Amino acid sequence: MSSTKILIVEDETIIAMNLKETLKELGYECCGIAPNKCRTMKILEKGVVPDLILMDIYLKGPTTGIELAEELKVTMPEVPIIFLTANSESITIKEASKTSPYGYILKPYKKQSLHATIEVALSKAQEDNKKFKKLDAIENINKTLEHQLSITNDRKHRTIQLKYGYLYDKESSTLYYGDEPIKLTSKEKKIIELLCNTAGQFVSQEQIEYAIWQDEPAGYAAFRSVLFRLRNKVHKDLIVNQNNAGYKIELF
Repeated sequence: MSSTKILIVEDETIIAMNLKETLKELGYECCGIAPNKCRTMKILEKGVVPDLILMDIYLKGPTTGIELAEELKVTMPEVPIIFLTANSESITIKEASKTSPYGYILKPYKKQSLHATIEVALSKAQEDNKKFKKLDAIENINKTLEHQLSITNDRKHRTIQLKYGYLYDKESSTLYYGDEPIKLTSKEKKIIELLCNTAGQFVSQEQIEYAIWQDEPAGYAAFRSVLFRLRNKVHKDLIVNQNNAGYKIELF
């Protein structure tokens, strides 16, 4: 339990600090506290990967907890979200339910209730992720095979088959997931192109940075930000890194 990392997204400082202490007492690790969307994304862009998120439904600012949960559901679908709310009105719960949360905790919360809700959410999320990964892998491998059959013989030499149902077309510099092209920014495309051209081999961070920023200086934070966004668009294990070796893309 001690390795379970929980991100708190709560705009009331006292409640957030009390939650942090309670989580510590229960044996969890608080990996960050954010009062709004901006601070939440900054924490995640640093490479923090929570096992669970406690999200206040009503955050101060332009983005509500429900709206932020919808965004994170796209970029981090494997991370369960539990909503914190002082409002138990059915219309609020109905709106929040559209994001498929793994539970609700009414404020003021009880320690035992918090513990039980977190444990149930973690267990349910683990089961769901196993099912989704298995089904997703089978479905996209089938899509990849269908896509390959549609490629004429003179194009086959320009494609690279990758793990988890991905295919890279070197001529068009396009990464496919099944038969659907992945929308990438120019910098993200350069990373994929470099890794695919050296598929199976590690590429240093310096080489990747040079490929992206040939005519302008770039820092570690900028590199991490681009890589973070890219990894959120593909399978989390498609691009692997190894200390002192660099990064490589996984071949099928």
